Amino acid sequence: MTASVSVTAERRLAQPALAKPTLAPRPVVASRSALGDWLLGRLRVAATHRGPTMLAVPAPRVAPEALLELAPAELETEAVTTLWDPVDGPAMSGVGAVRRVELRGSSRLADFRIESERLFEELAVERHPEVDVFEARLYGGLAFDVGAEIAPPWTELGDGSFVLPRLMYRCDGDTGALALVVEPAALRDGAARRRQADLVLDVLDRLRDMPATTRPLEPLGEAHLAAPDVEEWQARVGAIRRAIAEGSIDKIVAARRVEVNLSRPLRPTEVLRRLNRGLRASTRFAFGRRDTAFVGVTPERLISKRGRNVWTEALAGSIASGDGGDTLVHADELLHSGKDRHEQQLVVDSIVRRLEPWCDRLQVEERRVRELRDVLHLHTPIRGRLRADRHVLDLVGALHPTPAVGGVPTDAALRWIREREPHHRGWYAGPIGWIDGRGDGELWVGLRSAVLDGARAWLWVGAGIVSDSDPQAELRETELKQEALLGALGGAG
Repeated sequence: MTASVSVTAERRLAQPALAKPTLAPRPVVASRSALGDWLLGRLRVAATHRGPTMLAVPAPRVAPEALLELAPAELETEAVTTLWDPVDGPAMSGVGAVRRVELRGSSRLADFRIESERLFEELAVERHPEVDVFEARLYGGLAFDVGAEIAPPWTELGDGSFVLPRLMYRCDGDTGALALVVEPAALRDGAARRRQADLVLDVLDRLRDMPATTRPLEPLGEAHLAAPDVEEWQARVGAIRRAIAEGSIDKIVAARRVEVNLSRPLRPTEVLRRLNRGLRASTRFAFGRRDTAFVGVTPERLISKRGRNVWTEALAGSIASGDGGDTLVHADELLHSGKDRHEQQLVVDSIVRRLEPWCDRLQVEERRVRELRDVLHLHTPIRGRLRADRHVLDLVGALHPTPAVGGVPTDAALRWIREREPHHRGWYAGPIGWIDGRGDGELWVGLRSAVLDGARAWLWVGAGIVSDSDPQAELRETELKQEALLGALGGAG
């Protein structure tokens, strides 16, 4: 029995998701002394566990990146930072790593599943009565293709890396919570347990003292682009069109790397806060290892899974968003563009073909236009119901890379990219996000992204090349996609 696929033909301009407001901190009801007593009691129990324990307490509602800005010194030495701020659902930030899963090679998905299941089996979770939800999740990402560990600036991130942060902040709506994950070895005696409790209480105090409104951003100075790669890019687009004309390939997504020299080293939080301005229908993220941080704001979901329900989307084809009334004109132009409709339909067809064997119900919604800050995309949501519960990593393996970031057919496009693209993509266009102990998770595609390393940054952008692609138009598309990131790296505050 095959999955039933329904397609609706209505086309309309989707309403954009606006930036999440910065809310005033909500007071925590429990007093410091009461929270301290609760923590010490649970830490005594945690000392007897064979694995780590996560302790979650209520916290004020602040911007998720706040924890990264006030991380305790003893956790900064671990040099691991995490931020996940999705379009819908709770935002999370974390510092340090009580557990790290480093992945390498073609077996990385299978290895990750084994290591994650072992970790979640050992983990105990304790929530304060005032904390309704604080789920244990591993956060991180995978490179677009294997081999990233040998290619700067990706060596710190490698082929894949997921962490269970040591200290985490979660916010959703007007509520916040703070969680500490601690190993039994760190709880040997009363003094050690007191140190862990004080670490949490001190961070809570600092969160309470944060201003209710976002403080002004400091000017960044100018960001200078390194030598442009225009000639190489145009030659590569021409080579892709010739490969398509030969008949073995229908589409290849080409990626550009743009190097940027900064006026000073930037912290990921500076870039994240700027990317939050005017954010629409996109997920902010940051994954830091030592001095390297992969940051960005991606509009594309690879897969979300809760139980047997799954969500994904086809996002391809683009045009400048325009100003004011021009947006509707541009949206109509995009909806009637034969080149863009063809490019996007290749993505829809591929996703349906890959998901159909897993699902007993699959619904392809109407094609519409998604409005981002600088660009419009053709967007088709796809929802399904699995025949049986499967781990989200099984679905990642089935879907990645979609034709929106790889090409059609997949194997031929990937072979071309490996042999002809001048720079390893690393985590650009790879799956990023989280998984939990139930096998659920949410993985997006690492687009609109940059790597920060001291006073240098590397931006990655891409464009889907089909038979009638124009090299100059595709170049303009990549420049349009990098505008928001360039502004976050070198715009005035």
